[in-house]
Amino acid sequence: MTLLTLLLTCVIAAGTPVLDAWKPGLDAWRSPLGPPAPKVVRSFSPPTSPWGPGHRGVDLAGRPGQPVYAAGPGRIAYADRLAGRGVVAVDHGVLRTTYLPVRPSLGVGHRVTSGTRIGTLEDGRHCPAPCLHWGLLRGSLYVDPLSLIQRRIRLLPHWARPSPTQTHQVPEPAPEPRPVLRDATTATGGALTGMVLAFTLAFAWRRTRVRYRLHRRHRPPPGVINLSQERRLRRTP
Repeated sequence: MTLLTLLLTCVIAAGTPVLDAWKPGLDAWRSPLGPPAPKVVRSFSPPTSPWGPGHRGVDLAGRPGQPVYAAGPGRIAYADRLAGRGVVAVDHGVLRTTYLPVRPSLGVGHRVTSGTRIGTLEDGRHCPAPCLHWGLLRGSLYVDPLSLIQRRIRLLPHWARPSPTQTHQVPEPAPEPRPVLRDATTATGGALTGMVLAFTLAFAWRRTRVRYRLHRRHRPPPGVINLSQERRLRRTP
């Protein structure tokens, strides 16, 4: 049961191409030549710039008159001669596949499925020997068409389970020290001492200010002589 679950998970993660490999259908991608699978004469070599040199597709070995099939379901977008060679283009939504040199057997707008015959291979001068140039575009970007049919296996790393002796336990954080009674008493005594000192200073400052005001209040106005004070000053010792 575990093996079956793992197998189904791998199939779902890999996507539709793997399902098509198990059960070929009308929506499966396939090679435009064969079976058997043709030999790749020249591989895909994209240019560094849109106008630069390169090989915008793959060349598959074939023979003149060999049937050419649609690589996937879509609609014929072009089927005519271009620059002296027969060209067929099939739209697959965001993708487009091109085939040349091919003598078309279907017209523009015809719906095709994977494996529908779209023409026959001609004897062109694209390769030293007869071949089919198969191209793939995603929008205006050229992509390797072999990516549609090549099965890629991705291996996941196998991590060994650590033994119980190798398992490192995460140390628990040390508990925070709790305040004891002595600390609380010291803090309370310091607060009380500060309050007493503040009250004492405020009382002394207020009393000094009151005395100063009383002293200024008893001072005689200018031009008035304090007789009692004069008697004390003139009294002989």
